[in-house]
Amino acid sequence: MVKKKVLFVSDTFYPRVDGIVRFMDETYNHLKNDFDIKFLVPRLEGGEEMIASRKLNVIYTPTFKFTIAEFKPGRPKSKTINDAVDWADVVFVNTPGGPLGASVIYSASGKKKLIGYAHTIDWELFPFAIGRKSVGRILKPLFRRIYSKLDIILAPDKSIVAKYKKVGIKSKFKIVPLNADQTRFKENLFDRLRVRKELGITGTFVVGFHGRLSKEKNIRLLVDSFKQFRKNHPKSTLLVLGDGPERDNVKGDGVISTGFVSDPEKYLRAMDVYVLLSKTETSALSLMEAISTGVPVITSNVGLIPTYVTDHRGIVLKKSQLKKGYVAKAIEMVYESPVKSKLKAVGAKLFTDSRNWNDIANDLKRTFED
Repeated sequence: MVKKKVLFVSDTFYPRVDGIVRFMDETYNHLKNDFDIKFLVPRLEGGEEMIASRKLNVIYTPTFKFTIAEFKPGRPKSKTINDAVDWADVVFVNTPGGPLGASVIYSASGKKKLIGYAHTIDWELFPFAIGRKSVGRILKPLFRRIYSKLDIILAPDKSIVAKYKKVGIKSKFKIVPLNADQTRFKENLFDRLRVRKELGITGTFVVGFHGRLSKEKNIRLLVDSFKQFRKNHPKSTLLVLGDGPERDNVKGDGVISTGFVSDPEKYLRAMDVYVLLSKTETSALSLMEAISTGVPVITSNVGLIPTYVTDHRGIVLKKSQLKKGYVAKAIEMVYESPVKSKLKAVGAKLFTDSRNWNDIANDLKRTFED
């Protein structure tokens, strides 16, 4: 039987390892035996070795010279895009709002089955990325036209669908909720002890974060809140996994910044509390991974987070509480009540474990095949 050809399209790819790249990686690993999959992505400096190690079939486009946040966006080349689209039976766009993703949508519209995933709320995210909040109003009509050309938009929850419909996007929607890979992200006491020993943080209270270090993740607030907490707990540690434009701000006494790590699950196990203070999110995959690992969480109440983290499963902060005093107090609460915090973490894990990546892959498989 001839396999269907699926073209994965993204403006972000290795060596950047954000939620979108991790999603595509998981999807590829689960579906590579069912479909003939190629990736159409920008050639980002430093990514070739990671791509080669994963044995991915990649079509590259060049990049622009300018940067958005910390990376150079893909520069669409008509021939490369058209050839890739002609090859595919299904075009799966993971960054519909990016220059490469949008160009592919216009090229494939009316010719091939066009599917997108609502990883981000682009009219909320882009203003943070470029540092101009007012630009969101200008971008909404542009994103509405682009997204409306997709045949199907996959979204993690009906509340995200509502946001897309509110700005006038007319595509068909299908709910495909996400979750962490529970075979990777799970508790392991041996890893916890080993990693803490390697990092020299044995016996200390560890506050942690994993993800892209960018403005919308509120990294400066995380660091400032930790510094305030550390005044009363001088042996505590802030462990930050990931890279990005805000990494220069991740420094100070007790602060460890690892950069990108290929095995974040091991480092998550070393944490006593995971703190996510994002200004905008959809599913917040990194938070799900922390929960799956059994770590107590403190989080902002954006995107879908309130649907799976409540006051009974963690500490949820409102927008008005995203200040270092509130955040430091929340960390203090976890520190002072380790048993209660762990029980909340167990409750959160039991709630999110109801869906695994086999379910997600089967949803995607049916969508590609229909």
